[in-house]
Amino acid sequence: MGYCARMARQQFAAKTEYTGRIIAKIKRYAYTAELDDDGNIIGLNFKGNKLALNEDDMFQAIAPYIESGSFIEMHGDDNAKWRWIFENGKVKKTYATVVWP
Repeated sequence: MGYCARMARQQFAAKTEYTGRIIAKIKRYAYTAELDDDGNIIGLNFKGNKLALNEDDMFQAIAPYIESGSFIEMHGDDNAKWRWIFENGKVKKTYATVVWP
C-alpha cells in the first residue's frame, strides 16, 4: 500500500559524472531523470501515483550529487504539500503552511 501523490513542481539538476549513480538509485522508485545533450540531469519526473515507504532514504542517498537549490514539490491526495530541498549535499523535507488572510 502507498500514499497517493503527484509532483507539482521541480527544479532538479546534477552533473554528468553523477548521472549513473543517481539513475541507478531512482530506478527502484517511480522516478525518471531528464537529461540534456551532455548527460547532465536537468529534471526529475515522478511516473507513479503512490510514494514508496522509504522515499526519504532514496533522496538522502542521492543528495550529495544534487546541485544546491534543487527541489521537488509534491502534493498528496489529502491536500498535503511538501518539498524535498537539496542544499550543500543534504536534503531537507519541508511542509507547506496554509495561512488564511
